[in-house]
Amino acid sequence: MNRLILATLIVLCSAWSAAPAAASMPPPLPAPAASFNSGSLHVDVYGTAGKSALVFIPGLTCGPWVWSREISQFAANHAIYALTLPGFNGQPALSDHLFQTVSADFWKLMETKNIQRPIVVGHSLGGTLGFLLAEQHPDRLRAIVAVDGLPIYPGQEQQTPAQRQEGALRMSSMLSSISSAQQFEAAEKTYSLPYLITAQNDIDAAAALVAKSDPKGVAAWLTEDLTIDLRPSLKDITVPVLEILPYDPNLDGKAPLPFASAAMKQAYYASLLANDTSATLQVIEPSRHFIMYDQPQKLDDALEAFIRAQQ
Repeated sequence: MNRLILATLIVLCSAWSAAPAAASMPPPLPAPAASFNSGSLHVDVYGTAGKSALVFIPGLTCGPWVWSREISQFAANHAIYALTLPGFNGQPALSDHLFQTVSADFWKLMETKNIQRPIVVGHSLGGTLGFLLAEQHPDRLRAIVAVDGLPIYPGQEQQTPAQRQEGALRMSSMLSSISSAQQFEAAEKTYSLPYLITAQNDIDAAAALVAKSDPKGVAAWLTEDLTIDLRPSLKDITVPVLEILPYDPNLDGKAPLPFASAAMKQAYYASLLANDTSATLQVIEPSRHFIMYDQPQKLDDALEAFIRAQQ
């Protein structure tokens, strides 16, 4: 639901203030052991070489900074590859064929760096990409974790492809009209992030980081994310999948997709994952879309338990 709000806010520009909460912005990223480009992907390497591999993929507008706490926590026992997608966090943007290009570059990265059966952990758009990768080559992955990422953009499942395309072009054209980082930061701080993060200090800090992304590159990703539907091929996934979803009673009970309880929201997510018999779902509450900010310890505990179970 929260990713749909991100898009609808661009149109609605609703006035709303976040409920007070203690800030929990993740710590700064540690210095990477290596940084390089692999096709369209920027890769930062952390952790312990030779250990089991984790690949962290951020969501729309974000860079590895969104995973900084998790990178620090898991670095002692894993080789970590933190990806930055094109158009985000200062990286050059692509205009089209994003899922196709990035997934191809991901498999090239796995081959050239001899990364064996990693666990892919993706947030939002990164979670959607995780589903695509698991459909393409499940034998080359150990498992995937989607943190509020789904095989179809929530709220779009009843629309025709033409309807999804029309809505995507409308949303992306508004994003493309943003002409400066300052304008982008102000829009995110005012209209989007208050629905995705609870604490105002976190919202302010994240907005400055989000503004490093290219609005036109973000618009291109949003266009593809709003139109892609990976549900038919979920049946091809043969590795364990963990879907972690947030629930905030102060937000999830409101339009556009009201859920009166966490159980109702979980049932909705389960319906979108019905073709994937390997998927399990776990609710973390109270939290909004950026669970790593709102409930960092609960998220890390869930990741730790799932990753340990795959060893």
